Amino acid sequence: MWRTCFNPSLSHVRSQSSVCFVLTRKTGMHTNHMKDTNNNINNSLLCAQKEKLIQAIKKIKHEIDDCYEAERDAFVDALEVENRFEEIEREIQAEFQNLHRFLYEEEETDLERLRKERDRRVKILKEREKKIAMQSRDLEKAIETLNCKLREDDSPKLLKEIKELLKRCEVNFIRPPPVDCEILSGQFVGPIQYRIWKHMKASLYPNISTITFDPETAHPLLTLSAERTSVIFEEDKVLPDENPDEKNPKCFHFYYCLMGSEAFTHGRHYWEVEVKGKTAWRVGVARADIPRGEMDSSSTLNGLWTLSLRHGSITACTHPKPTKVVSHTPPIRIGIFLDCDKEEVSFYNAVTMNPLFSFDMGSVLEPLYPFFNPCDTDQGKNCAPLSIFHPSL
Repeated sequence: MWRTCFNPSLSHVRSQSSVCFVLTRKTGMHTNHMKDTNNNINNSLLCAQKEKLIQAIKKIKHEIDDCYEAERDAFVDALEVENRFEEIEREIQAEFQNLHRFLYEEEETDLERLRKERDRRVKILKEREKKIAMQSRDLEKAIETLNCKLREDDSPKLLKEIKELLKRCEVNFIRPPPVDCEILSGQFVGPIQYRIWKHMKASLYPNISTITFDPETAHPLLTLSAERTSVIFEEDKVLPDENPDEKNPKCFHFYYCLMGSEAFTHGRHYWEVEVKGKTAWRVGVARADIPRGEMDSSSTLNGLWTLSLRHGSITACTHPKPTKVVSHTPPIRIGIFLDCDKEEVSFYNAVTMNPLFSFDMGSVLEPLYPFFNPCDTDQGKNCAPLSIFHPSL
């Protein structure tokens, strides 16, 4: 009969080994799971970061596209500015060529007048010289004839011939009338520059436009001179009662403004406005259809291209905000140059002809009028009139 032997210690070891195996297996499985989880997290973070890189690259590419577009625009702008300056340079050259041509023609006219007078005077003197020479030859011929007779032998016939010969050879020198040989510079030169200037003013373009105020457009508190070339603001002016239904649609009834009497639609025009002694003013160009009442913006937005003086500072009434104009000396006269064909209006210090400001008006379909605002009296400091100045050329 077989005896079964039981060894407790061995069973315990086996049991422990089994437990350890199970625990080790479970621990390994848990560790692998942790690793997989970490890998998944890392992959997710990596994908997220890579997506951020992709978006950053796209953004930079977009910025590069904007940069290239801006570079192209800058190149085009520089090219257009360069071309525009070249156009203006050609304009200046053409204007001076016209002046040179005018001066050359004037010079040729003066020189031709001088040459004609010279030829006339010289011809008279040559004819006088010729007459004197003819008389000289006659006198020499008479002397020669008489000398020949003196060399002949004496005879009764000679005596008779001498008497006749003396009578025949009685020749006297008759001096021709004198000729004026004095040539005065003033006859041909004189105040040549002033004379040429007087000739030039007839061919000026643009010539000085003869501007007058349109009284129908003047604010009721404005008073015009009889010639309609000067205007002042009168705060205490007594106004007649006015029927609202009979209100003049051309009259400004909010701002102290008025317009010129002549409209411009084409060509180039220039006029000057006297602003001496004034502390506030506004002058320029306006569309025919500008509002006569209160405006939300009295600038280029509403068809006004003007310069104004207020608080000692000159500004161009641009939109959306005014532009300060730098002037080293306060102008006492403002020159306004309107080029309808190029749709530009420019302002100058009319004494020095230094440019102050220029507007690009864009496409204008309405007639354009000179625009004026003498402003209020500024507590007695702005009482001087605003006047249209007609230069004496």
